[in-house]
Amino acid sequence: MPEALKCPSCSAPLDYPPGGATSMRCPYCNCTVVIPAAAPSTPEVQNLQVEDLSAALGPMVGKALDMAKVAQLLRDGKKIEAIKVYRQTYSVGLESAKTAVENIAAGKPADHGAGPGPHYTPVAPVNPGANFFRLGCGLAFTILLVGGIILTSVMRSLHHSFSSNPIIQTPANVPNISGPDISTPPPPPSYADMVLEFGSEGIGAGQFKDSRSVAVDGNGNIYVGEYSDGRVQVFDSQGKFVSAWAIKKQSMMNLLADRRGNVYVVTPGEITKYDGATGMPQTQLDNSFNDNPEDYMDACLALNGDIYALAGNADIVDIGSDGHIKSDVNESEKVGEDVSFERIAIAGTGEIYAVDRTKGVFKFAADGRYINRFGGGGEDIATPRPGHLMSPNGIAIDGQGRVFVTDDGPAVQVFDSDGTFIDSFGGNEVAFGIAIDDKNAIFACFRNKYTVRKYQVTKH
Repeated sequence: MPEALKCPSCSAPLDYPPGGATSMRCPYCNCTVVIPAAAPSTPEVQNLQVEDLSAALGPMVGKALDMAKVAQLLRDGKKIEAIKVYRQTYSVGLESAKTAVENIAAGKPADHGAGPGPHYTPVAPVNPGANFFRLGCGLAFTILLVGGIILTSVMRSLHHSFSSNPIIQTPANVPNISGPDISTPPPPPSYADMVLEFGSEGIGAGQFKDSRSVAVDGNGNIYVGEYSDGRVQVFDSQGKFVSAWAIKKQSMMNLLADRRGNVYVVTPGEITKYDGATGMPQTQLDNSFNDNPEDYMDACLALNGDIYALAGNADIVDIGSDGHIKSDVNESEKVGEDVSFERIAIAGTGEIYAVDRTKGVFKFAADGRYINRFGGGGEDIATPRPGHLMSPNGIAIDGQGRVFVTDDGPAVQVFDSDGTFIDSFGGNEVAFGIAIDDKNAIFACFRNKYTVRKYQVTKH
């Protein structure tokens, strides 16, 4: 009486086919089953344990394909479905499956903390779901390849002899299956990389409480001003604390430094020149023009040594290098509407940029003629679009004419000289004062983090 016939893949009971057929299809898993011949089996053949090998490889391939499905679901944004598939595959709890899937999405090993799970070498992905999809497919193809090679070797060793157990039909030529290239190119560089960060919370040397202003002189010395207590700290080009001094009046609106190491501090209604190293006051700039007092709010330095200041709501005042006012232009008349400027910057070619925190950035020619505006501003939207300024805090122009504006996340937005948005950097944080040196390095105060950060542009 012939021995009971079972499918070696799913172990389902099978009936011998009529007519002496040498193979059949399993009605349960659809694999091809070879009917054992009457030839006597030998201990050598029995020790090959082909059925055990097939049964072991089947679950491995199944899990690999399930992991590829998890990756595909993540790629399609179906995180909940991915967690369900992972739970079914590895029989783990909801929290463990959730942790493993989140690790997969982040490009980390899928360690669910409840027994063995899939592991692979983490890759820094641009698109974690897409990269792990490639990894999952690569794993599936690799297991299929290894299983095929092992089964082929076993079949060749039989030399046409069969044991009393059926085996799965294997093609004579195993295809040369190779997994896809899972190497991931490095992520594209950000617009600007942070190359230096210094400071911490406190009132000691190198510590900040309310830093909102930063400036750099011709020797690379960095000056950081505190809005609330008028303290100025001096650092070398590497962010190492050098000295500190303070102004008598509080509410420091801004500070700027020239190439010779002089520092100009803006307080409400006044601009005072100090020796940057010692903090000794040098002179106070004119704050009256044609017998009209100027209410200074901000200032910037031009290449010719002049200082351009904002006074009142819309006046742009040109102060010569001798400290005397040369001109005063009311820009509301040029724009044709009421504006309230709080920040000012000047390009090397003489164009002037003034910031209205609710209406955006206004550009003027060197002679005060209104050119255009950009950045929007003041819109009540949950997710600001690129180039939209929520609440601009500072502005600076580099040697390429690019306009850098600090904002309430992203920290710094970049525009070309005509106001076309280019990019942003600094993360979803709040930046205040900003300064740019002769090498186009950008310095920004992160008041809420109690640090100053230096960035270098990486895209051109």
